[in-house]
Amino acid sequence: MAAYRVGAPPVTPGEDIWVPSVCDMCFNACTINVRRKDGVVMKVEGIPEAGPNYGKICAKGNASPMNLYNPNRILHPLRRTNPEKGFGIDPGWERISWDEALDIICEKLKKVWEEDPRGLYGASFDGNAQPFFLSFISGFGSPNNSAPSASFFCGNGVHPVSYAVTGSNDVHPDVGRCKYMIQFGTYYGFVAQINAMGIAQEMSHAREHGMKMVVVDPMLSYPASQAEEWVPILPGTDAALALGMMYVLIHEMGVYDADYLKSYTNLIYLIGPDGLYVRDPDSGKPLVWDTGEEAARPYDEPDSLLCALEGEYEVSGTTARPAFQVFKEHVLEYTPERVEEITTVPAATTRRLAKEFGENAQIGSTIEIDGETLPYRPVVATWYRGVSGHKHGMLNGMTLAFLNVLVGAVDVPGGLLNSAAAGPFWFPEEGIDGLIGTTNPFTRHMKAVVPPAKVKEPQTLELIELFPLAVYARVMMFLGVLDREKYKVPYEPKVMVQCRTNILSTAADPELMAEAVKRIPFFFSFADHHNETSEFADIILPDSHFLERLSPLAHNPFKQYRHVPAPGEAWTFSYQQPVVEPQGESRYWVQVLWEIAERMGIQGDIYSAHNAIAQLEEPHRLDPSKTYTWEEVADITAKARCGEEHDLEYFQKHGYVDLYRRTVRESYPRIFHKGRIPFYLEYFLEAGEDVKQFTESRGIPWDTSDYVPLVQWRPCPAYEQNEPGYDLFVVNHKVPFLTFTFTAENGWLNDLADRKAKIYNVGIHPETARRKGLRDGQQVNL
Repeated sequence: MAAYRVGAPPVTPGEDIWVPSVCDMCFNACTINVRRKDGVVMKVEGIPEAGPNYGKICAKGNASPMNLYNPNRILHPLRRTNPEKGFGIDPGWERISWDEALDIICEKLKKVWEEDPRGLYGASFDGNAQPFFLSFISGFGSPNNSAPSASFFCGNGVHPVSYAVTGSNDVHPDVGRCKYMIQFGTYYGFVAQINAMGIAQEMSHAREHGMKMVVVDPMLSYPASQAEEWVPILPGTDAALALGMMYVLIHEMGVYDADYLKSYTNLIYLIGPDGLYVRDPDSGKPLVWDTGEEAARPYDEPDSLLCALEGEYEVSGTTARPAFQVFKEHVLEYTPERVEEITTVPAATTRRLAKEFGENAQIGSTIEIDGETLPYRPVVATWYRGVSGHKHGMLNGMTLAFLNVLVGAVDVPGGLLNSAAAGPFWFPEEGIDGLIGTTNPFTRHMKAVVPPAKVKEPQTLELIELFPLAVYARVMMFLGVLDREKYKVPYEPKVMVQCRTNILSTAADPELMAEAVKRIPFFFSFADHHNETSEFADIILPDSHFLERLSPLAHNPFKQYRHVPAPGEAWTFSYQQPVVEPQGESRYWVQVLWEIAERMGIQGDIYSAHNAIAQLEEPHRLDPSKTYTWEEVADITAKARCGEEHDLEYFQKHGYVDLYRRTVRESYPRIFHKGRIPFYLEYFLEAGEDVKQFTESRGIPWDTSDYVPLVQWRPCPAYEQNEPGYDLFVVNHKVPFLTFTFTAENGWLNDLADRKAKIYNVGIHPETARRKGLRDGQQVNL
């Protein structure tokens, strides 16, 4: 065993040292160097040669010492003395010892474990700790591992879409080779989304080299203020604009990548009058029309380039059309004139954007990179929270993704790229009906959606079993708790554990979430500061700051998709290690959970779960019959993923290691595998019928109207419910120096927010304000 150091480096008189670690002020896990002088953290910087941030950190990282030394930190275990729970109700906290707190928690957990382990509900959005938390929850025997709040800020308008088009649970633009980018309600390149600092640097270089950026957003956002063009749009109508652009590309310009659509999508599959694939009676495979043979054949038999995209054909007495023909007719209703009525974007602007997008796609062009000749499509349409944060968010996200697919700009240079579908040890594959699948074992925190899961009786409090096309249903937890009998959840939630997710502030209706949390008999929270959620806890345990804890492989692209490097850059692995000793009695929360498992005598189950979740193989598997220190777990984890020479001692000294470069094949995998993009969403129909039959048979009201095979724009409540006299929309937006509620207690960042007029105030156009008789600083009732 390596002679690794336990805890932070010892303080020496007159010291002035730098300790490598990983930032944790958002989920991007930037590699950092931390200056410690005389035992005190003085400064945080990036490491220029280390990914994913390559020497740059944002305001949040710079301000992280404020969280560490905040005088309002929770530093001791606390127990509630007031049994009444509610917003603003004093819990009557009293300080207790760690042993007393753990005795109470173990007693509660042991009873749940003996009666029904599913009664444990866990909630956290601590990405670096996620594998260890999931190992605890799974090893305990519960299916209820969740990150409720985060689901609102990315969610089912992003991840299922990403799986469908790339086989990865997220996507990012190839900023370095893109020439024309349209941002739909997102902040890529402006210190947001995945690889925030890395893509910000790429964006800067791309703009210097002439990339044009157009931003579609209801408000003049940070990206819009830096773009060549800002296109104001009515909230919730982005999909209509994208469909209008596709109408222009197909019907007015005839510009789309036919070869790409034939080779890499299901748009050649024949569709029958019922909207389903016409299938081969023997193999069951979807049929295509082979123009060479003038016959219908299974999709994988003829040369795809000889298959029809358009037309109408008789197949065994059935009239069938290629899916592209069906879509081509479908978009006839999205003329730029109709789109103008929906979005307020002038028809001429829609036509011009489509023209610019189509021309800059350079359909037919190629590029040679490292000896490989690849399609070159230097355009990309990106989206995230702004598009998916509305009703019908999944259809909205699919529509934006398909704008890229139409011109062949997915997983090729210059276009929209997978974040972790392809890597050194996994690659996209051809799955059911020839559609794209994934072999990445490290995306277990979400489920792939092609093929859709079968609907069944709920086993989770989030009711994910009723959402076959979703990667998660985290914010539905309150339904599984409050309406357990209605949804026939076969057990009662008895204990809740939570850390680093403020679900009573940022997930669903706060009052409903509060009622759900109050319904769970015992709730213990790990927290470093009080917030709305910890206020409802029965016991609070003081969590350590990220500069006080050892978190193995905090930056690990193989288990966390958000750490994807830019094409040609390094797959970086780094450790979050203690720079200073924990203040007060604070401890790293997942380390405490593993200690709880040891106290309960179930650590072997947690080890077995971790072996599976972390994909540990011999000789680096945890032996369920042994007991390991946290440092031993960290050492094993390092060697299992990075090799014997990169053990814990190595990471404590160097902080990170670059093991591989993201190759051409990993960066641009589209031409290297056969999995097809399901542009025609036939699998939606099966899933919708499955949900409908299940819910109707049980008398559960359920809206299945979004289970349609063709992307479409559908009005959201903000569009439909305009009452007389209410002619304005309130639009929220991202801020590059605040993240969820992780930064809410940071005084430096709050001071910065106070100095920015758009943060804690409602901004309004001066002309509109004058028309309504409003003045700066006036309070307005909404």
